Amino acid sequence: MKSIDIDTWQRREHFTFFQASMNPCLCITAHVDVSKIIHFRKEQGEQRHRFTDCMYYAIMKSANTIPEFRMRIVDRRPVEFENVDTAFTYVPKSSQLHSNCVAKYSDDFPIFIENIQNSRNAADEYPTLSPDGGESQALIYMSCLQDVSFTSFNNPWGDPWVDSVPRVVFGKVDQDTKKMPVSIEALHSFIDGMHVTLFLRCFEEIVNDPSLYYAG
Repeated sequence: MKSIDIDTWQRREHFTFFQASMNPCLCITAHVDVSKIIHFRKEQGEQRHRFTDCMYYAIMKSANTIPEFRMRIVDRRPVEFENVDTAFTYVPKSSQLHSNCVAKYSDDFPIFIENIQNSRNAADEYPTLSPDGGESQALIYMSCLQDVSFTSFNNPWGDPWVDSVPRVVFGKVDQDTKKMPVSIEALHSFIDGMHVTLFLRCFEEIVNDPSLYYAG
């Protein structure tokens, strides 16, 4: 990671303004057309990858593309990570309660889903809310509500001077429109509406061209 020189940072005023708030979070929910990735997976038959893994990849690739989605607070100072990794919820086979999982991000989709699956396997054996690497700020928190077509979503947050990881949650796909809700929560101290727009454009580009991003 690299430190951000707050004295010369263009965003200094915005950062200090929003960090003075008790809840400096920006939260936006959009409904994204996922019809092409659904069709692509049907064509793949038994070889198709999990829908959730495809969404995790689209989220992580989009977040890593945008510098503001890699900015965090470490030791009460703004920093920018070169890459951020994957944190996601999962219900282990032996439990009815979710565990938290951490997996290294890779731009290579087959490697990425292998990392995701290894993390699931570890949670099946040792379910926990505190996996190795979970204390890092260099993450994106993700979760899925496959049975809920929500219109808004809010996650728990801690002290914004300590807890600075963006949260992304996706929900149930509407069977008629093939649109899926995607909620993005992040510190407004780093992220504005235009950054969320860039994130959603990148996300849509990936799910609209699945043969390019998921064929491997």
